[in-house]
Amino acid sequence: MTKTQIRNIITKIHFYLLGFALLNFTLKSTIEISLNYRLAYIINLLVYGSGIILFFWYLKPFNKIGFYFSFYAFTPILTLLFWLFGGIFFGILTSIVLYPIQPNDIEYKKDNFVIYQENQGFLGMCCPYKITEKQFLILERKIKEIDLNNEIEFYDNSIYTKNGKTELKIKFEGYQFLERNLPEKDTIILIKKE
Repeated sequence: MTKTQIRNIITKIHFYLLGFALLNFTLKSTIEISLNYRLAYIINLLVYGSGIILFFWYLKPFNKIGFYFSFYAFTPILTLLFWLFGGIFFGILTSIVLYPIQPNDIEYKKDNFVIYQENQGFLGMCCPYKITEKQFLILERKIKEIDLNNEIEFYDNSIYTKNGKTELKIKFEGYQFLERNLPEKDTIILIKKE
């Protein structure tokens, strides 16, 4: 195999993976079913990794496709600049560029349910959560979104099923402005009726 053939194979793999990632994003946004979180994240990392490799391969002679692959090469550079210099300008640039690959945090797992804290990027609002249910080993279906504008502490028995209803029991602190205090409240959120 020549270098050109290897480059063409990596380019095809890159664009197939990119198409698959865009299809996953579209399905996640429209019908709320997507690939398993880890599988989708691996695909995103492979797209970025192959994009960086192909940027250096298409560097000489630099053409339109090299300009496209430069996006993948400049992402780590912007991240490094933000880390070194800080500041709001690099924070906003990094937030925009890294948003597609930044992972959501897994806050809680039980049985087939996973609760993610969605990543909002730089200067994003606090703590929206997404509850998903595993489907067919590699898929997840979004069931509910929770946004209490506060961090939630999850416990071992936070999700339970009773009388055909799956519920989430949480404690959170809700600030009361008139009394100027921060009481902890028990809350039960209905996730799913069977």
